[in-house]
Amino acid sequence: MTSAVAHLIAVPPFVVAGPTQRGSSSGQAAVEFTVVIPFHNPGPALRRTVDHLAETLYAQNISFDMVVVSGGSTDGSERNLSGLPWIRVISDRELQDKGAALQAGLAAAGGSWVGVVDVDADAEVDPYELIECLHRARDREVVLV
Repeated sequence: MTSAVAHLIAVPPFVVAGPTQRGSSSGQAAVEFTVVIPFHNPGPALRRTVDHLAETLYAQNISFDMVVVSGGSTDGSERNLSGLPWIRVISDRELQDKGAALQAGLAAAGGSWVGVVDVDADAEVDPYELIECLHRARDREVVLV
């Protein structure tokens, strides 16, 4: 997956099979959908994106968690996420770029399906686009990129 990850850094949201779908995890996933959000100095866009995604996923009755991963971020954006019970923040000084953050987030994801969004892009993240990718992945039971 490492070589493919480099090509996925600046793309629209996508969904891939999680560990239970790939057969690489024992038992059931705790949640259906893990959203991975690698970031580098997104400022207030990080919290806005997390809140908007969470509201939309709750409204769609999708069980989810989120893994947000700093890729060398220095603006302290992750501090705005404290207290959210469904979010895991990974801030490791060894992760110095967005590609490394993406790899760490994918490795930490535990949902049956894993979605990735880019909060560093200039455009707002459309949660419905991500949910549409999830629906297509579930319907086809294949990895979508």
